Parts: sequence; structure tokens; C-alpha cells
Amino acid sequence: FSASGIITFKNSSDLQETFRSIPLDRLLIETDSPYLAPVPNRGKKNEPSFVKYTAEKLAEIKNISSKNLIDATTANFNKLFF
Repeated sequence: FSASGIITFKNSSDLQETFRSIPLDRLLIETDSPYLAPVPNRGKKNEPSFVKYTAEKLAEIKNISSKNLIDATTANFNKLFF
């Protein structure tokens, strides 16, 4: 499952709840560039550097540190693509 900037939107509580229940070893993060920039850049053209906001929000949703989330999603990426 891949989280995009949508999970940072105020009205995405159902989506946030869904991601809360997905096991950490099944998660990825994506930019969805050039669309759907995460808060605080909502409404702007999305770019890869904004993925940090999605990661921070997903870490908050999962109640873990950003570092743990980034480590896990990086490992998941490597398992999937390498």
C-alpha cells in the first residue's frame, strides 16, 4: 500500500484510519507528482521533495518516529524492486 499527500489533508480521516491499520512492512510512500501536494503545500505543484511531509504524517498516524517509518518504507521498497 502506498501513501500519497492525500493522507495529510484534513478531510482524509477515513484514509488515515485505514493506513493506521496497515502493517508497517506493507507500506510505501509516493509523491504522486505533479498532483496532490501534501499539506503545507496543498494547491501547489507537487514535487518529490514534498514526500517528507507525507512521511511525517504517516509516522504520526502509525505513532512511530519518522526515522523508523523511513527505514521501514525504504526496506519495503528494496524488497519490492530489488
